[in-house]
Amino acid sequence: MNKQQLYLWLVFWPVQILALLGMFLTSPNWLYLFLGWITFCGLGSAVILHRYVSHRTFKLKNWLRKPLLFLSTLCIQGSPLWWAAVHRGMHHENADKEGDPHSPKDGLLHAYIGWIHSKKVTEIKTDKIRDIIKDKFHIWLYRYNNHIIWSTFILGCLINFEFTLWFWIIPAAWSYHQESLVNVLCHTGKIGYKSYNTTDKAVNIPLFALLTWGQALHNNHHYDTESYNFAKKKNEFDPSIIFLPFIKEKVR
Repeated sequence: MNKQQLYLWLVFWPVQILALLGMFLTSPNWLYLFLGWITFCGLGSAVILHRYVSHRTFKLKNWLRKPLLFLSTLCIQGSPLWWAAVHRGMHHENADKEGDPHSPKDGLLHAYIGWIHSKKVTEIKTDKIRDIIKDKFHIWLYRYNNHIIWSTFILGCLINFEFTLWFWIIPAAWSYHQESLVNVLCHTGKIGYKSYNTTDKAVNIPLFALLTWGQALHNNHHYDTESYNFAKKKNEFDPSIIFLPFIKEKVR
């Protein structure tokens, strides 16, 4: 069993189960949940994992780099290094073609959850992320991913279990489903529209984009992967732009 497979069984699935049980067996704290949704679904997943690590669409303030990379690891979608290897090196390289690890062409269930157990992604290639594998902090996050998650969980529970569950565990678990829903709904070509003629099936779904921090403006993103703001038309809005002034390094 390789490192990524260990992560799935020791971290990913236990956290998903814990989040599901927590939602039904504890009283909801809506404030913690809302703040966690902003922090993990928005800043951690949509911005840091996707727009910063995978696509380098902006330059992060240097003093925020390690804290925010650590935060993105707490999204419990795998280490930033692994996330970028799959997204940049596999999905965008082969969108909706052979080699795309989570295209709906291989089935909706596979696109949503099955792909994470595929040998394609549990044994990643690093040729597309040479900039990342040179970074010692990225290697540390990758190597000690499981330890980071569980030590943070134990420490959080010792301090405040309710806060840990509703601010972190449940929103972090949901951040995976946010990205999977985008993979499925925005690549089936059944709903939404294309603003740009791309070789894949990616479409824009503006209303869904409001709930996924802009991720569902997917055709726009596939057309221009170097753009931070996925919104291109008047009827489109990318909520992730609210973070940019606070985290982007100003160029003199």
